[in-house]
Amino acid sequence: SILLLRRFNVEISNGLEGNKILQVTCSEKGVSTGVQFLDFNSSFLVKFRIYPKTLIWCNLWKGPNCVHHVKFNAFVGNEKFIHDVCGSRKPDVCFWQAREDGVYVRNNPTGAFKFMYKWDIN
Repeated sequence: SILLLRRFNVEISNGLEGNKILQVTCSEKGVSTGVQFLDFNSSFLVKFRIYPKTLIWCNLWKGPNCVHHVKFNAFVGNEKFIHDVCGSRKPDVCFWQAREDGVYVRNNPTGAFKFMYKWDIN
């Protein structure tokens, strides 16, 4: 596969209103990034190489009380996911942004954001 061993990134951005904190943790094959707390307009980058069956999933909690939550696949190591969800391999990032109504993903070529997941109540 053209993707094999390619360097890639998942970036999670806090676009919540009112300076709310975004709590983030991502995992790949049981290895966690640990809990990250993102201020408004800041982001967190997960760097990795693509191997067969690469799967990066993330949990986000919306501040200030972290009652609202979402868990999603932030990266799946196949051409279809990269094309359909991230928009392309260039730049080599799948960029996600938390907003008040849920989580959006950026289409890399156009820069447009697409709504993907709504917040759940824990």
